[in-house]
Formats: sequence, C-alpha cells, structure tokens
Amino acid sequence: MPGWWNYFQHWQPSAAPGASRQYSSPSIGLLGHIAGLAANADFADLVEAQLLPKLGLSHSYIRVPELEMHNYAWGYNKDNQPVRASRGVLSAAYGGIKSTSADLIRFVEANIAPEKFEAPMQRAIEGTHVGYYGVGDMVQGLGWEQYPYPVTLRQLLAGNSSTMAMEAQATTLLAPPRIPSQPTLFNKTGSATGFGAYVAFVPEKKIGIVMLANKTLPIPARIKATYAVLEQLSLDAR
Repeated sequence: MPGWWNYFQHWQPSAAPGASRQYSSPSIGLLGHIAGLAANADFADLVEAQLLPKLGLSHSYIRVPELEMHNYAWGYNKDNQPVRASRGVLSAAYGGIKSTSADLIRFVEANIAPEKFEAPMQRAIEGTHVGYYGVGDMVQGLGWEQYPYPVTLRQLLAGNSSTMAMEAQATTLLAPPRIPSQPTLFNKTGSATGFGAYVAFVPEKKIGIVMLANKTLPIPARIKATYAVLEQLSLDAR
C-alpha cells in the first residue's frame, strides 16, 4: 500500500465538511486518482489519450515524449539553477500537465465557448464553471476560482494571496450551486519550483490571458500584470 494511501486513511479533518476551505494539492491529486478508478483506467492515460485530444491540445502532456523533449523548457529555481517540474505524490492530477502558451490559449477558448464541443465535453467544461462555496469575494468552483466581473485589483490580490493559499478560510455554502448568469472572471494560479503560471478569462467579454514563466515569479506581480492586460482588452472589446 503506497504511503499516500496510508496518509489519507488516517487523515482527520480540522473542521466540519463545508465549513472551511484550505488549498491542498494532494486533495486534487486524490480526485484525479479516483476519477481514474471510476473509469477503470490510469488517470494520466485518460488525460493524454482522451481529454487532451478532444480539447484540441496537441502539444500538452503529462509525460513528455522523447521526441518533444527539445521543446521542454527548463525551469530555474531561486539559485538560478535549471530544474524540471517536480513529480510529487499524485502530481499527475494536480500539476502534471506540461503545455505551451498556444495550447493553453486553446484551453481558455474552450472555456469561453464550450458550446463548440460535443455535448459530453460541453457539459464537463460548463461543470467546472459552477460555484459551490463563497470565500470572501471569491467563489470556489471545481478548480476555477471566480468573481463577478468587473472585479477590482484588490479583490484579485486578496483571492490569490498567500493567506488564501496557506490558511483555512471560512466558507459559505451556495445552495443551490451558482451557475454563472452574469459576467464572471475565472482565474487560477499555478506554481512549482522553477515555474509559475496564471490563467484568467471572462467568457462574456471573450477575453482571456495565459501567463507562463520558467521561474517562480511572485503571484502579486502576475496578478497585477494580468489585471492591466485584461483591463485594456476589455476596453478594446467595447
């Protein structure tokens, strides 16, 4: 039995279900593992053989093929030493995908216009846009974190702060879950040793941005730069 399985068997929550939110990469990894079990397949196999092709992401991988290694950028840690993306427990599901900016823009486009896909994929994409818990000004969905749009820079910085990432936050259950019926900004940061990313988009405005860096840039800097770009894109879209 793997060590992580033993960990989850003995893990005890510190709050009642639904009472608080605390970011956890292993919990996302566990969800991916369970999804694989439900499909009677390996999670990475499912993603690479089914999900990515159906989304039209032809240069995205969990396991980078040998023929693509020359395109695989090195990350640089705090000592400016080259590193590869770390491979932790269950990391295939919570941070395992290596992608290009072009593919991630296609992914953003898929989220902006999910109706262009066949019904099962459309439902799956739209399902990630449903909000389940309120956490301050932010609404937590299945991965995506969302805000009514327009949103202020202060709200985005607070929702992506180290406090939000590292400490438990009180939640408000949304009953029924919130299906976006007004302009909404969706966003998600991503960080690993030597790498940093940020994605944000507003479907109603048909605007979005992908930021990839092979260095762990400070999250506030990513948020401020993205906010400035989206503000200009919003003005241009009028």
